[in-house]
Amino acid sequence: MSYRARRVALRGTPDVDVTAFLSLMVMLVPFLLITAVFSRMTILELEAGSDAQAQRSGERADELQVIVRNRFFEVSYGQEATVRIERTESGGELDSLAALLGRLKANYPQTVNATILLEPDVTYEVLVHVMDVVRLRQHAQGQSVESTELFPNISLGSAELVDKGTHVRR
Repeated sequence: MSYRARRVALRGTPDVDVTAFLSLMVMLVPFLLITAVFSRMTILELEAGSDAQAQRSGERADELQVIVRNRFFEVSYGQEATVRIERTESGGELDSLAALLGRLKANYPQTVNATILLEPDVTYEVLVHVMDVVRLRQHAQGQSVESTELFPNISLGSAELVDKGTHVRR
């Protein structure tokens, strides 16, 4: 036998050291199990709202109604006058909407239902912001931010299109 063949035969097969891998798994598996148990998913339950004509017929007169249009918001509650908030590019209308909803909640603390009606061209981002404002009011309390629940039961629906004036398009 040659020197090289004898050297390979004496060396034998190399061993695989899996100690480092097992140590990693011993630490990683409990960590993943613990974080999976304590993480939670928040789900907002929505109802399918009725259309704008059924809302106008007085079917649900004790419910807040927010109509989101491309140029403005319309907020009404029961027999109270409808308030119109013009939309701006700066986003200040959401603060005005939050203040108005806070006053309505103070006047009608038992009400928890709200209907949001949307025109077809309203973006998803605007819908999410309006839903957040309708559902919760956040205000600074010292160093922390506190959330107050306003109208947590939200129904979604479609609004009738409005022409440039106040006439409803048929």
